[in-house]
Amino acid sequence: MTPPVSAPEIDRFYRAAVLGLGLLEARSGTARRFGPDADARWKAFRGGLQDWDRIELLVRDASVRNPAGFAPRVVFDLPALADDEPCGPDWPGPTPTEASTLLRSVASGPKELGPILEVVAAAWGLSARPLSRDAGAGILASTKILLTGAGAVMSAATLFAGRPELDLADQSVLVADDPGTRQLFGLALAYFSSSRPARIVRLATSPEDLRALGVSAVDRALVSDDVPPDTRAQVAALARALGAKG
Repeated sequence: MTPPVSAPEIDRFYRAAVLGLGLLEARSGTARRFGPDADARWKAFRGGLQDWDRIELLVRDASVRNPAGFAPRVVFDLPALADDEPCGPDWPGPTPTEASTLLRSVASGPKELGPILEVVAAAWGLSARPLSRDAGAGILASTKILLTGAGAVMSAATLFAGRPELDLADQSVLVADDPGTRQLFGLALAYFSSSRPARIVRLATSPEDLRALGVSAVDRALVSDDVPPDTRAQVAALARALGAKG
C-alpha cells in the first residue's frame, strides 16, 4: 500500500514542478506561462481565483503531456488513480501562502537543463552525486539502460542533451522509490519532449515485471553513489538478469 503524501513532500513537488515549467518555457522561447504578458492574461481571466489556482492549472496542464514530471499520480506512485487523473479528488494542491513566491522564483531561477535539475534535486533534499565522466562512454542509440539515483539521472540527462541521436525515454528505465528522483527524471524527459511514455519502476520490480513493460533486455546499469550499497547491488542484479554485462 502506498503511504500518504506528506505536506512537505507536496510543497517540494510544486517547487520542482514550477521550476520545470520555467525550463519548458525557456526551451520553447515563449512567454505562455510566465512573464508580463502571461500575468496580464491571468489578471483578465482570474476572477476570484488566486495565485495557487494559477499554479495548479499550469501543473495540471503540463501533466497531460508530461505526467512523469507533473502528475502526482506518477511522481508519488499513486496506483489507485486512473491514468487520466493526475491528482485525485483529495489532493490539496499548492500551499496558498507560498504560491506568489513560487511564481516569482521562475524569473530569478536558472534557465538551462543542468542547473534546473540541480535546483530541483536541492528542493527535494537529494544529495545528488553525478556519475564519472566516462560512465556514458559507449552509449549508442541502441543501448538500453537502467538508471538509479539522482546523480545518475542528472548525468544521463546532460549526456543525452548533447547527443540528439539518443532518446532518454526510449532507452532508459528509472528504478526509484522516492518521489524526488522520480520527478527529476520526469522533468528531464519533459525537456526532451519525447512522445514515449516514461518507464519508472520501484526497486522491488522483477525481471518479469520489466519484460511486461516491453523491456526484454538491458545493456547496462547507471547507478550513482547517492544510493545505498544494497540498492546498488539490487539494481546490478536486476540488470544482469536482463542481460547486462559487468
